[in-house]
Amino acid sequence: MSTVKMIDVTGADAGEVELAEGLFGSSISETAMYMGVKKFLAGLRRGTANTKGRSEINKTKKKVWKQKGTGHARQGNKRAPQWKGGGVVFGPKARDFTLDLNKSTRRSAILSSLAQRAGENAIVVLRGLKLEQPKTKALLTALKAAAIPENALLVFAEENGEVVLSGLNLPRLGLLHFSELNAYDVLLHSTVVFTEEALKGAEEVYA
Repeated sequence: MSTVKMIDVTGADAGEVELAEGLFGSSISETAMYMGVKKFLAGLRRGTANTKGRSEINKTKKKVWKQKGTGHARQGNKRAPQWKGGGVVFGPKARDFTLDLNKSTRRSAILSSLAQRAGENAIVVLRGLKLEQPKTKALLTALKAAAIPENALLVFAEENGEVVLSGLNLPRLGLLHFSELNAYDVLLHSTVVFTEEALKGAEEVYA
């Protein structure tokens, strides 16, 4: 079982923490991580793009001109796609892009991504990260003191509500409750930072 250093908000060493084997020590499945990332990105798609076909256009069905004798090409009605305001050929239709993954694959994707970050020594445990009121500057000062990069993923617990509000103005900082861990966010950020409370919560949920 591997250990990582715990750091407090002043940057001082606060001891070591043993990482749960069930949370950070699983075998890495690239296939599961790929499917987990694919499911996450598919869930972000709104799927609201929609066009009307010729049968859905509210125009007259009257023939534009007679079939023969005009010198023009044969035409039907103005619902046809070659006319302005006509139907769209093979246009997008509203649809649901969400993908279904079985529970074991979703779990494997999360554990594989955490195991990969643990193997890269990119897991940090932060002690005492609490703010009396939401202040972005105060959070930024604490992260800099602990030598945490700006593009880190901060995994928090319910006790860190002010921290979450403080971090919304930091565009590169990821904020995630431990119950919402996913492969995409873990792999997107260079470092995964657990608060002490969030690490305990994640171990209870996943390990």
